Amino acid sequence: MTVEDPVCRNMIALEDAAASEEYAGWTYFFCCNRCHRVFKSNPRHYGDPGLPPRGSPVIATPDPSSHKT
Repeated sequence: MTVEDPVCRNMIALEDAAASEEYAGWTYFFCCNRCHRVFKSNPRHYGDPGLPPRGSPVIATPDPSSHKT
């Protein structure tokens, strides 16, 4: 599965996430510790529950390469 880092908007494999953070009932995943620190310094900017989320918190999509037919 892949998720979008809400800070840098990079798509990352869920199992490769460097960090995760729960905020306002959502779990956000980060490509690196720097993005995690940026998010923690102002989580409302990236994860305000009153606004549409910038990233893909908790919502993950299957990695097409993982499907074997």
